[in-house]
Amino acid sequence: MGCKVCESRARLIVHSLEASRLGDGLGDGLGDGLGDGLGSGVLRMLSQRAVVLSRPGDLVVVDSMPDGDWLDFLGSIGFEVGSICVAGGKGETLVERILSDASLMAELGRGSWVVEPYMGGEEVERLAGLLGDGLGGGLRGPRASLLDRVNLKSNLCPILGHAGVATIPTTVASKRDVMVTARHMLNEYGAVMVRSDLSIGGLGVWKVEGGDDLDRLGEGVSVAVDERLFVLQPLLEVMGSPNVQYEIGEEGAELLGVSGQEMTQSFAFGGNSYPSVFGDDLRLLEQGERVGRWLFEAGYRGIVGIDFIVTNDEGGGGEVFIVEINPRVNTSTFPLMMGKRLGKGAFRLMTGIRVEGVEGFGDVAGGVGEGLMFDVSKGYGMVPLMVPTAGRGVLDAMVFGDDLAEVDGVCKTLLARLKDGVRA
Repeated sequence: MGCKVCESRARLIVHSLEASRLGDGLGDGLGDGLGDGLGSGVLRMLSQRAVVLSRPGDLVVVDSMPDGDWLDFLGSIGFEVGSICVAGGKGETLVERILSDASLMAELGRGSWVVEPYMGGEEVERLAGLLGDGLGGGLRGPRASLLDRVNLKSNLCPILGHAGVATIPTTVASKRDVMVTARHMLNEYGAVMVRSDLSIGGLGVWKVEGGDDLDRLGEGVSVAVDERLFVLQPLLEVMGSPNVQYEIGEEGAELLGVSGQEMTQSFAFGGNSYPSVFGDDLRLLEQGERVGRWLFEAGYRGIVGIDFIVTNDEGGGGEVFIVEINPRVNTSTFPLMMGKRLGKGAFRLMTGIRVEGVEGFGDVAGGVGEGLMFDVSKGYGMVPLMVPTAGRGVLDAMVFGDDLAEVDGVCKTLLARLKDGVRA
């Protein structure tokens, strides 16, 4: 197996997804900053990028080994990561392959682990429970019952109510009633945002401003299971969409950072920047703290991301609303954590950059990224989060520096080199 299990209690990092939490018809096209959906290649990369969150002594279990040149590059900039192991069992998800790998499970049983998942669920609970029969195990993530409660968009308003946070006027409709409700709200408000109860990365989200939008909504609704609910809200004009992340442990919720989100025209995730102009907005921080406190008291543990909108206002202040709670590791978690370890005060995360004819870290560093890679002596540069592979010509890149002006200089040069490159 080639995995060295630490004898002391360490983190077992497993980034896997259960299909039941992907939503309707989203298995081949779900985003979350992963560029071109969640086919088998992207799921493999999902497990590999977890290496960025690891430290020496941790064990990261992956679907296949990451690019060796990429790992060497991380080491060359002083970014030490944990041990890496490939699960050799059978199954649709990474956790299933771990559980069916007898050799791996036997060696894990000789250690003491805290399982850190991408997203909680029954599978990772079972894995943590089995490891707990040995020298002790645990789960650093939400229990499945709480995960499902927080993950469903129809529960957002009740949760915000319990936390004492104001909400946008919201209607929850069944599959049967959603089209009638959307037409009624369109007449009332002029524009409507519709979300599937299960949606990630902008898929399962529709902006409805007219008849063509209603047709697209109808097509999306048609593939939903009969029991699916939909959440409808008036579409507000916004001046920003910050993301606030917390790490919830045994003593409460700790603020990790506030980053600005970039959204595409279709409301798909397009990247993050840090610091955010809203990083010191007390209204945003107060609402985030209230939700973090509610999650802590409900038993939530692990990383959570809270998406806000700040509305346009003639006076310049605007209103602040929470529009989504993401009970999982967020894509922006990776640059937030890595930036702290590198000692950098700014980053920009760019996702879904099309790079035709580029395969592997070597092609990135020696091609479009030549002279732009993070350099310790310079103190700024690019670190690929997900490198292009055969059949997936997409680059997700983190660019770090002391300030956004320094960061944006690298980003501008990179994008200028990608003559045919477009955001996914």
